[in-house]
Amino acid sequence: MSGTSDMSGTSDTSDMTYGDALAWIYSFSDTERTGQFVRDREDNLPRERALLAALGNPQSAYGVTHVAGTKGKGSTAAMVAAILRAAGVRAGLYSSPDLHTFRERIRVDGAVASEAEVARLAPIVREALARTGDGYGRYITYEVATALAFLAFREAGVQHAVVEVGLGGRLDATNVVQPLVTAITSISYDHMQVLGNTLAEIAREKAGIVKPGVPLICSAQAPEAVATIAGICAARGAPLLRVGPAGTPDCAYTYRVGEGDSAGQTFDLTTPSGEYRAVALALLGAHQVENAAAAIAIAEQLRAAGLPIDEAAMRQGLRDVRWPARLQVVARAPWVVVDGAHNADSFAKLFVALRRHFRFARLILVLGLMADKDLEGIAREIGPSARGAAGAAIGAAPGTCAGHRVNHHTGKQRRHGGGAAAGAAGRPRLRRRLALPGRRGAALVRDTARGAGGGHRDRWGGSLARSVQASPRCRSGSPASSGQVLEGEAPTAASTRAGRCRGRGRQYTGCRSGSARLPWYPRPPPAAFPPARAGLLRSGL
Repeated sequence: MSGTSDMSGTSDTSDMTYGDALAWIYSFSDTERTGQFVRDREDNLPRERALLAALGNPQSAYGVTHVAGTKGKGSTAAMVAAILRAAGVRAGLYSSPDLHTFRERIRVDGAVASEAEVARLAPIVREALARTGDGYGRYITYEVATALAFLAFREAGVQHAVVEVGLGGRLDATNVVQPLVTAITSISYDHMQVLGNTLAEIAREKAGIVKPGVPLICSAQAPEAVATIAGICAARGAPLLRVGPAGTPDCAYTYRVGEGDSAGQTFDLTTPSGEYRAVALALLGAHQVENAAAAIAIAEQLRAAGLPIDEAAMRQGLRDVRWPARLQVVARAPWVVVDGAHNADSFAKLFVALRRHFRFARLILVLGLMADKDLEGIAREIGPSARGAAGAAIGAAPGTCAGHRVNHHTGKQRRHGGGAAAGAAGRPRLRRRLALPGRRGAALVRDTARGAGGGHRDRWGGSLARSVQASPRCRSGSPASSGQVLEGEAPTAASTRAGRCRGRGRQYTGCRSGSARLPWYPRPPPAAFPPARAGLLRSGL
């Protein structure tokens, strides 16, 4: 699944450039970056339906698989899309948020939407939005992006779209589709201020995507979540097919994790129709085996609905799937691995996967979190895993060069730079938990879930992986707030303003880190990853 190839489309005949289109899309309230909702969420679906109706309901032009869940929904959706491509089905994939560029949210046959296509379609959505009037209130970026994606799929002649839920499910803008199959992946604690404080409450929001008579594939394991989902399926007459490890009762699909190394892993799967032995999976971690089992279950349901998917396509899709920032190896000797974990459950699975797939003597964790995350829960998972590692901790808030440095020789913490937005109450608790012994490790607290400091999605401030590897002077890896380059543009004097890092007083260009050695790229290099959403793990042999 390439992040560099472009989705072919018609030539740009709009009055917008790609930059204009992005500016318009992000001119709406962007809850992904702020975490704040500007109006009643109960209005979400009527608002989205009105916009899509003005566009001719493009979401009805193709089949849909709808995937929700706390963790694993993006990976599962990517696997299903890869299986469809391997089967020769023209497949669309809508996911969020993006990593490098807004265009990654919209993929057809694995290729991201082109700048020209976004520029061409944005005015169409803008015109449809104007026709909806003011009765529904102000739209948000995610709703506009969802409509644009559905329109792009129709324009591209997609046969089947795999649609990932953005947040929750019941009131998510994507919950206007009429899917052939729905799926709910792992459920754990995240976004509690919106979805609820118990797993049952969170599961109820996720199960809002369940449709009468439409099969639901469920890989959630928590008993209270499963009971809630099963009750909703029964009430709506939706067949429930559960996925779980071998020996789990009442599961139609059961898997056994096989061998694994840094290049991939294998697993066996038993299904109602037979068995799959030694299935190769490119993504790492036992949790990805659970997602792959769910993807096969979805594929079997799609085959029952008439799509030409055979076992060979399933195997090829899982062998070829690529999904960045999920235990992604970006360098070796030493290993540099990037992962987007940002709740307690995902951190627990992350540390298990690291021990399974990599051999290392010390582990350096560079971590970024938004203030609304479960800092206490994450710290509880980090503590036991870190006690055997040599390291030091750095804590910096999103979009700042500030934080706490640990002296590599004394182990004592000191302030570095200005204030941080992680919360006055949360940071001391996190520092107490992050008791990383030793002299050489480091943890950098930054944003893994949303753009740091409200930075633009298509702006590139240098790679965190590159900054940690290439420049010992680079202490933050933060994107430059004053001079950032739009993805696809050449740097200019205006977009590469020099500044001064408060922590070290050195000149920088592009990376607010004290290092001027990080180059600008017209687009992200293959081995790079934007710092705004990166939780980077570096282990030294």
